Amino acid sequence: GVNFSSSISGPNNLIDGGTGAVATGGGTCNLAKVRVPINVLFVVDRSGSNSVSTQDKGTATCASQDQTNCSPPTDPNKTFRGGSISNFFTANQSNTSFSWGFLSFSESSAESYITNGNKASFGSSSAMQSAIAKFDSGTDQGATPYLAALSSAKSAIANDPGLALTGSQAPIYEIIFLSDGYPTDALNNDGSVNLNSLDGAISAISNLAPGRIFLSAVYYGTINDPTAASTLQNMASSGKGQFVNADTGSTSSIAINNLITIPSGDCAQ
Repeated sequence: GVNFSSSISGPNNLIDGGTGAVATGGGTCNLAKVRVPINVLFVVDRSGSNSVSTQDKGTATCASQDQTNCSPPTDPNKTFRGGSISNFFTANQSNTSFSWGFLSFSESSAESYITNGNKASFGSSSAMQSAIAKFDSGTDQGATPYLAALSSAKSAIANDPGLALTGSQAPIYEIIFLSDGYPTDALNNDGSVNLNSLDGAISAISNLAPGRIFLSAVYYGTINDPTAASTLQNMASSGKGQFVNADTGSTSSIAINNLITIPSGDCAQ
């Protein structure tokens, strides 16, 4: 495989981690001082390649007796996915500016761990704590349906009462999309990724509240696949967010702070 870049990239200025977020006008924001509500929505891959060895770009499980051309599991104990999310949540759970959403996707659909009337939504810190526990106890299996995940993310934002608010009460929406593979529901007949369908889905989300919705993406694993990585990087670019390429063999978590984007007018220095 190709070496991981172990770096963060995006359309905005970057930071080194710690307490801040990326400001669209340049520089950094201290999350504790941001003047508007922030709704963070984690959209997390729960496909089988996280827990078992796979082949054919993560679409098929390797037979136990034949490990030739197989990729090892990317995050078998959820230490990277769950660890990164838990670290960020622990640091910010007492901040009343935050609301929380959590979706996972596998097989052919996405599941929301925080709901309102059976609809994907945002919730309190206690709801997020329960969501993290449910994710940690769940089974990784099946495919990686990006379009289904993006559709559920759109529903969560569209269902949020804060979407209609204006001024300082209008929340910023931060989508953090984590995956180790290919969008199995957005492939062309020749097996290539249909970037147009992904871009269209992201545009539909962004258009719900232009300038207030940002999608950042993380590609993670033990063997770097340039096509999978570039797909997620393209998604982050379309979503006006940041991109991380992370080797789970050498790191157990990422700083979610580095993926949060704050419009410069809402950033208190």
